[in-house]
Amino acid sequence: MILQGGKTLYGFTLGVLMLHTHFPRIVGDVGNARTWNFPALYRVLEGLNPRAIIGKEKSCVDQVLNAARELEAAGVKVITTSCGFFAVLQEELARAVNVAVITSALLLVPMVHRICGMKPVGILTANSQVLSQTHLLPVGAAQVPVEIVGLENTNFGKALLNDEWCIDFEEARTEVVDAARKLVEKRSDLGCIVFECTNLPAFAADVEKETKLPVFDLTDLVNMVCFALEKGGTVSWRSSTMDEEKRCTS
Repeated sequence: MILQGGKTLYGFTLGVLMLHTHFPRIVGDVGNARTWNFPALYRVLEGLNPRAIIGKEKSCVDQVLNAARELEAAGVKVITTSCGFFAVLQEELARAVNVAVITSALLLVPMVHRICGMKPVGILTANSQVLSQTHLLPVGAAQVPVEIVGLENTNFGKALLNDEWCIDFEEARTEVVDAARKLVEKRSDLGCIVFECTNLPAFAADVEKETKLPVFDLTDLVNMVCFALEKGGTVSWRSSTMDEEKRCTS
């Protein structure tokens, strides 16, 4: 067998485009490598924060596209991001590379709407004042009935948006569950909940328990696509989230 080289590193399934942040990330968060059941290669987008993504600043877009091309050249099969607001770049990124691109959990909205009885979809987001049709249209969700609740007024949401170095994750858990409860109170006919925010999956089990609704997030979608491309199996990280969280925050 003749092996062809040309790179320094090999074996990465997943490439992750990371905004430049400093807040802690526990298992379940996109930014924690232990979240993934596949080898992951990260590219930090130096100097970029969510505001730059939301505004689709040209310099920001060029930086993101170039980083995606670098991940593709490194051999990844799937590219994802660390913020659901990257949905605004779904089409640009998909055209820029020749590998699967998953910018946001919002890509799930039209699919889970059909899976869950054509019922409205609840969206839990880091900032409901920002999330709009600008993000739903590129992922094919513009026509789906949705109800949106944001975390921008919670301590957890402010910590994320202000990139604070310390977060009380027990308090965060309570705030996320409370926000999910408000979501159900606002729309009692929801079929499911989608987490826009990539920092929320660690709390999925808590939200499912409280609302009795299925919860979908970016890790679900990424794992599904990586699984299909690798033709291998995955093991859920959720069962071990609590133990890992204690280790990370102790």
